[in-house]
Amino acid sequence: MHPGYFVLYLTYSMLYFLFHTILRYRFAVVMQNLARSFPERSYEEINHIAGRFYRYFSHMFLEWLEMVLLSEKQMKKRVQVNNAALLEHYHAQQRNIIIMLGHYGNWEYANILPSYLSFDVHAVFKPLSNRLFDRIMRKLRSRFGLKLLSMDKVVRYMHANRQRPGAYIFVSDQSPSQENRFTMDFLHQPTNVITGAERIAKKLDAVVVYAVINKRDASSHWEISFSLITDQAAATPEHAITKTFSEFLEQDIRRSPEYWLWSHRRWKNNRS
Repeated sequence: MHPGYFVLYLTYSMLYFLFHTILRYRFAVVMQNLARSFPERSYEEINHIAGRFYRYFSHMFLEWLEMVLLSEKQMKKRVQVNNAALLEHYHAQQRNIIIMLGHYGNWEYANILPSYLSFDVHAVFKPLSNRLFDRIMRKLRSRFGLKLLSMDKVVRYMHANRQRPGAYIFVSDQSPSQENRFTMDFLHQPTNVITGAERIAKKLDAVVVYAVINKRDASSHWEISFSLITDQAAATPEHAITKTFSEFLEQDIRRSPEYWLWSHRRWKNNRS
């Protein structure tokens, strides 16, 4: 084994032992989320998925550290974009594109998209409360040309730049605020889902696509794939875009559940 790989494997093993065994990082949250999402599974199966999640979580933590050092060329070797032509097709029609994705796979790899596309790509975000961590994440996300845009400025920015359409990434599986939510069945339970991306898409008649970041193989290689949700957002029935996004995401989670962020308190605001 190459010495570098041995060090990485040792670090990964130590992180897994730390998160899973020593700290028991949000273990109760992980187990509760899994048990409610997969009521047909036994305790042994749920515990096995939890173990796989913590292994992946440890690996993702290492990847975040690596991403600070990787060059654009190295990142493009690690992350493949499968069907960028779908986005280029709608950009050629002078359409804004809203990309909806979840906390599935290593979503931070979306920062390489500007290297694959011929137009501006923006990530819509909420500033983090920890200023130091916020600065670190801003730098990490913008390294390869990704433009950061706070949620409260999106509509105004898109209106002001309508002659220069681009793509706007929304991480859309977060817990919503009281005023921006819709309740639907997701992973076997009533779930409040965020509707911000849909509302903006309908207001500006943007094209909406679903993005998923999957592992290509057992190594650290990933692929980003896109699926069309709608290119007629303004005419789409209310909540249809959000429902379709959630259905796509649930399919991916069911296929490989360890890659979703089970430590997130996803259902904390589900009280009416």
